[in-house]
Amino acid sequence: MTLNTLNHVKRRLIVPSDVKTLLNNYSLKLDSLLTSAAGNAKLSKNKNFSNIPPAVILHLLPDKQINLVTNKNNTNETLSRAYVPELAELVKKYNLKSKVDLYSGCAFSTSGCALNCLNFSGRNNVYKTVNAARGRRTLAGIDKPKIFVKSLIYSIAKHYKKNNYNLAVRLKGTDENNYMFNKINLSIYEINNLNSYFNLNILYDKKPRTLTDIFKNDNLSFYEYSKGHIKYLNALRSLSIDVTASMAADRLTGAADAITAHLAGYRLAIPVNLESNILPDYIEIKDISGRRVIMPAVNFDLYDYRPLNAHNVAGVLKVKKPAAGNIKSGFFIKDIKNNWQPIGGGHIKLIYK
Repeated sequence: MTLNTLNHVKRRLIVPSDVKTLLNNYSLKLDSLLTSAAGNAKLSKNKNFSNIPPAVILHLLPDKQINLVTNKNNTNETLSRAYVPELAELVKKYNLKSKVDLYSGCAFSTSGCALNCLNFSGRNNVYKTVNAARGRRTLAGIDKPKIFVKSLIYSIAKHYKKNNYNLAVRLKGTDENNYMFNKINLSIYEINNLNSYFNLNILYDKKPRTLTDIFKNDNLSFYEYSKGHIKYLNALRSLSIDVTASMAADRLTGAADAITAHLAGYRLAIPVNLESNILPDYIEIKDISGRRVIMPAVNFDLYDYRPLNAHNVAGVLKVKKPAAGNIKSGFFIKDIKNNWQPIGGGHIKLIYK
């Protein structure tokens, strides 16, 4: 039987045993490994626009949070920051303590970012099950990163078929994971099963490949936000990922990083503590070296699918108060009209006409 014939044989889905084992160990399912619009308020806004594809997002615990929620000495009573016994049990059961101690989900976080992360807002601070699920996903990735990425392949494929073969994928939902860089080998049998069951067009290759390379022949797009420095942003873009740079105003190089990203062709996401629903018309940034840029301001809260926005814009994200966070943090830009305010390594101005 030829490869072409195999590709057209209709068959049942055969999930690889290593993927099954990992998901079972951490009480995870392919359907819910990635979150769809039904479970994400930001993605649900995409549905208001006919030119935005259905999307899924990966939610993991950010920064050193998995260490904190599995530490029995953690006395924080805020739901999204509290000790989670079931996660601590998994760490013990699979001997993950040394890995968890060293793990950080956000290599580029600042103190303000870590304190005010969106992980501590919304559903995660309402339902215990949300934080536990994010923790189980995080631990599964820490335990077996390559198998976890392989699991993502199958989860993406399921959502792709469910959404009539059109899907956008965002992996950095609440952290700065690097799973998009992991390279995975798929056997010819796994590829044929994926292609025939999910109507995909994955080509066989002996070399390990990234997720974007594996799905490059299908109607799938990848987009991300990142606080990474310019080399990291470029590395993401080299994978055919649409990238939006996120401002870290409390980083010592915050102004310089933002200007560098803008000049390199990245749109910029800026969290602003708006006093009303009126947005600035432009945002101007200058750094200590004398560089200066001005960008049209747009509303990034209307939808999450950033590829729809031009690359020269500054996207305003209205600050949402995180549980036990600090809305007055230097991480957030104050709603000061038409006057400079200091940020790391420079200044920023919100221009209202």
